[in-house]
Amino acid sequence: MSEPRGSVHQGWLLAPEGGAIHLEERAAVVADVHLGYEWARGEAGDSIPAHSLAETIDRLGRLFDRADVRRLIVAGDLVESPRPCARTVADVRRLGAWLAARSIDWTIIRGNHDRALIGLPGRPLELTPELTLAGWTIQHGDRAPTGERIVMGHYHPTLRAGSFPAPCFLAGPSLLVLPAFSGNAAGLDVATARTPDFWRGAGLRCLASAGSEVLDFGPLDTLPARIKSM
Repeated sequence: MSEPRGSVHQGWLLAPEGGAIHLEERAAVVADVHLGYEWARGEAGDSIPAHSLAETIDRLGRLFDRADVRRLIVAGDLVESPRPCARTVADVRRLGAWLAARSIDWTIIRGNHDRALIGLPGRPLELTPELTLAGWTIQHGDRAPTGERIVMGHYHPTLRAGSFPAPCFLAGPSLLVLPAFSGNAAGLDVATARTPDFWRGAGLRCLASAGSEVLDFGPLDTLPARIKSM
């Protein structure tokens, strides 16, 4: 294992893969994995090669190489389709087996795409609406936030430079918004789109993934004006 690399914020290592690792708790949090994206698109008539499981495992492997991780928390939207097909269910099982082989426990927070996972046949998956880790409440973000310090996903924040969208973290003293862990998820451009009211005044900074590092683009509240002036 290499030395931790990334941007450290309030005890969290923000990694360019799109996950946040709480170093003391040895827990990684990712959001919006959207497994089965290709199968969901296939049901709509598109022909897309199978890729989301392999890409997820590759990205998780690189994330886990950054620090000593013993627990994975998926902050909602593990799967793409609210009615996952058998192939998506199989991919979820394979991901669980891969984590177990690495002795990593995982917890799934229920996202707006995940409700059907509760009723899967065979060994059921346990989903929780939220959990607390080191004083932070981790939830998906599709409902009104609760808690004094919050980690959430759901919004897929990105920073678009020309035609290239860079997934980004929005990090403040009491709020951490994670980028989508899936490369297929369309993003909310934080420099141009209307953002949720509770983001404003929260002291958020935009930290964008740039391949092998995370770059700090400064306060979110002034980012649109600064981008326009460039």
